[in-house]
Amino acid sequence: MARVSISEAARLSRVSRPTIYKMLKSGELTYTSVVKHGKSVKTIDTSELLRVFGALEVVNVSKSDIVKFDDNATAVNSDFLQSLQHQVTLLQAENAGLKDAVNARDEHISSLRQAMQLIEHKQNLSDMQNVPASPWWKFWK
Repeated sequence: MARVSISEAARLSRVSRPTIYKMLKSGELTYTSVVKHGKSVKTIDTSELLRVFGALEVVNVSKSDIVKFDDNATAVNSDFLQSLQHQVTLLQAENAGLKDAVNARDEHISSLRQAMQLIEHKQNLSDMQNVPASPWWKFWK
């Protein structure tokens, strides 16, 4: 679920900010500290707000997007749902493409390692061939 600020939590749950702070202090409501711009900011998970306050009502600034969260039913604009499903499909396709790219990169790295090992092995053989051979009759000396 999403995390919201103290002010947004108060607006969603229709209570005052001091009430939210009191509930945080008493332990009735839990929070997560997030560092933003070098400062520690308390954020509250929306699932916590649902657990404590029950129903949340969110009204966006735009004309037609009204999303209500309730214990029993959720009313969402169908265009909004289709947009979300389309975004999920695009993200899944992008994820699959990125996984394929990572696998191709790993295979390429593996083939380069094998090529390097072959080159190093051939250099060792060529080093041995460059050693001047001594005549057979100098064997005894």
